[in-house]
Amino acid sequence: MQKLTDLSQFKWIAENVDQDLHPESPWSYVSEYLPVNYPAYCKIFHAIYEDLSITDKVITWGEVSSKGSSDSSDEVKRVKWQDLATEYSLEFHPEMNQDSFALNFPKSSWPRYLIAPREGTLDEEECPGLSQVLTSFSNDQPCYFFYDPNSRSTANDFIGVLYHGGLDGVDALSSEGSYYTTPTYWWPEDKRWTVFTDPDYAFTIVGGPQELIDAIMENPGLETVAVQLSTRITPNSDQVDIQGDVQDD
Repeated sequence: MQKLTDLSQFKWIAENVDQDLHPESPWSYVSEYLPVNYPAYCKIFHAIYEDLSITDKVITWGEVSSKGSSDSSDEVKRVKWQDLATEYSLEFHPEMNQDSFALNFPKSSWPRYLIAPREGTLDEEECPGLSQVLTSFSNDQPCYFFYDPNSRSTANDFIGVLYHGGLDGVDALSSEGSYYTTPTYWWPEDKRWTVFTDPDYAFTIVGGPQELIDAIMENPGLETVAVQLSTRITPNSDQVDIQGDVQDD
């Protein structure tokens, strides 16, 4: 994997998104972050886990001293967003995000028995799962991997970091540093697909050919939903499960 000093290969993203699709809206949309020329898009929800060692389902993370992570217990199992939405009488839909749960949980805080999804990164199982699907649509060509400075940076990286190398190296690249962090943007040289994860979002969005999006959505290790360019993605922009008075806060 080669770290590039020239970030010009990243400019095509800004040149192909549409920042003006909804100029009157306070929310952000898929069209503002991913190139708008792809036939299809999907959203990958980052994994939520249940800590099976916790029997008290009322106490919250805010009421205990330690911070949640999937490594905090040996007794964890993955919980699907869709199943958790059903458990808390919420609607599972494309604009659901981490706030959809947080603002509807009792005490407006994640309960201690749940380990919240990671913001800004796929986890160590999701990243290899996604890259395996992408490999079939990449023709062995090298890819670019861009890190926003809010995702990963050094004292000299104020505008981001760009790498170039094989798709099979993304897991190792993500493992560098203090925390496992997947790139903010990644794409092959022919730009056939693009993966995007905002540093503050608990989901990842992929744009590409319909066949690729179908393959991602069929992967049992990835919880997904189809989205459109007009899908809102800003946290707290869920107008289905979050009440209007909460959204305005």
